[in-house]
This record gives sequence, C-alpha cells and structure tokens, in this order.
Amino acid sequence: MSEIEVSILSGPDAACDEFVRHAPGAKLCHLPTWSFAIQQSLGHRSCYLVARVNGGVRGVLPLTYIRSLLFGRRLVSEAFASYGGPLAADDHARDALFDRAVKLARELGCRAIQFRGERELPYDLYHPQEKVSMRLPLMSDPEEMWKSFKSSTKVRNHIRKAEKAGVTATPGREELLGEFYDVYTRRMAQLGTPCYPRRLFAALLEAFPDNCQIFMARMDGQTVGARMVFCFRQMVESIWGITRTEYNHYSPNHLLYWKVFQHYCVRGAKWFDFGPSPVETGSHEFKKQWGAIEVPLYYQYWLPEGAAHDLPALSNQKYQRSVELWKKLPLWLTRLLGPAISRGLP
Repeated sequence: MSEIEVSILSGPDAACDEFVRHAPGAKLCHLPTWSFAIQQSLGHRSCYLVARVNGGVRGVLPLTYIRSLLFGRRLVSEAFASYGGPLAADDHARDALFDRAVKLARELGCRAIQFRGERELPYDLYHPQEKVSMRLPLMSDPEEMWKSFKSSTKVRNHIRKAEKAGVTATPGREELLGEFYDVYTRRMAQLGTPCYPRRLFAALLEAFPDNCQIFMARMDGQTVGARMVFCFRQMVESIWGITRTEYNHYSPNHLLYWKVFQHYCVRGAKWFDFGPSPVETGSHEFKKQWGAIEVPLYYQYWLPEGAAHDLPALSNQKYQRSVELWKKLPLWLTRLLGPAISRGLP
C-alpha cells in the first residue's frame, strides 16, 4: 500500500472540495471554505488536514485551533458548526488523520480535541453527553408536507395562529443581516450568553452564496424572529434561530420553520436538520412534535494522558453564576463585550 501523506491545507483546494461533495456523511462545514471563513472573520487558525495517496485526496479532517483565556487551547472539528470529524475513504486514511491531529494538539499544547460527528470514532475518547440530531423528511410538494403534520394538530394550530395574527416570514441574505443580528443579540442577552460577532455571520453569507439564507419573521412592522439556514447536498441545516420572547404567544417560530420547509421543498431538499439536542430536554421535545427522526451524535474528546475529564461545561455552577450576571448587563454592553468572549466558545 502506498504511503499516506497528511498535510495542513494552506488555502482553498478544488480537490478537497470535490472529495467532500461526494463523501458519505459530509456536511457544509467539512468544506475548506468553512474553516477559512472562520479564520478570516475571527482570527482562529485553520488546521484543515488532508490525507493524500500519490497526490489523490483520501480523507479530510477540518480542525480549528481555538485559544481562549477562559477555556484554554483546543482543536475543534468543526468550530461554529454542529458537525465535523474525519471524512475518509478507508480506515487507514481516517487513522492517519486522527494520528496527525493528536500530534498537532500536542505541538500546540492543547487540552483537548473535540470531534463532532455522526459516527463514533474507534479510539479511546471521552464522550460526556448523549446528544441526537433531529431530522425531518421533506417532501417535494408543500401541500403533502402540510398533510404529513396531520398527526400533530398542535403544530398546525401554532402555524395557523401565527398566520391569523399577521406574522409573515420571508427569505433573504445580506440585506437581512442587520435585522437578524439585532434580534439575535437581544435574545442572547436574555439567555445570559455572549453573542457571536456580526462578522461571523457576514463571513458565512459571503463564503456560501448558494448555500446560506436568512429567514425573517415580522409582525406589525416589527422583527419578531429570525433563522439562518444552510443547504448542502439536499440537507437543510439550522444552526442559529431566535424569536423575541414578547411575541412568542403568536408562535412566530412555528411559522418560521414552516416557511423554511416550503422554501426548500420545491427546491429539491430531502431533509431538514433541526440541529443537536441533549435528549429529554425542552428543545428535544419541541423538535419531536414535528415528526423529526432521532440520529445519534458523538461529541467525543481526545484528552492528553492523565488529564482529568474536567472540560468546561455551561451547566457548571460557576458558569451558571456568570449567566445570571450577564443577564443583568445592559444590551449595549453585551453587544460590546460579547463578541470578544464568544469567539472562544465555538
């Protein structure tokens, strides 16, 4: 067997793009463009690994190097995405990518590598929490899609309620970014979570002109909700979505989802991915209402030998106190300080 060579990609690469676009289980964040958009917008170093045999691509592993005063140094696959992990044509390429990632983590002094994937990696890795991805089959005819909700009258009633109240939802791109960021930062402040920088969303919109859309919900001239979605290989993925809580009794979130489904049904998409959820949580139950199917996820960590399983968790009491304090800050201050903190929370 020819020797596998693993290198760090220095820029966009057509051969890697082609490999990802045909690899089973690939997501948009596996493309090199995602890694370099994060590097350009937030300054995190891309360590995108490529395994080659005789010059041909046999596997890729997107990695982003995160340095944070609060959370230390780590590699994430993939940062600011729900998925990641290695894509490989065979086990030999996968093992070569993993070994190179571990060597790189040691060189950089990282306390962990996080792999976010649908497949469990066959290594001695720490897996702290059970998560699932909730996915809904989409139909080519929106009317048939509506009929499929018949067993969930609660969902259809919420959508009708929003429509009767005058909630509308429309798709767009850069022209909606200002509205999106306004409602997004308001909700993050309410949740006690530092907001991501606006330039992150702008960079992803610019990097993926054919894959990324913003959907905006409005009522009586007010922005009441927003959702940013990505479509890749007939899978629509929602990573960021928010509504203004004072309008939640009008069910704008249900209408937003429905408009996204309608939009992509007629464009040939086959699945909608609601995103990861810890099992038996409110978010998990909400997604089940739509008839979404559970797909197990494996958020696994490589840790240096002898390292304790003490990775920062937002459920820790220490961070819960920080959350409560953040909720009390004025909105303008959370918008000022949030991006500097959140860039270390990928």
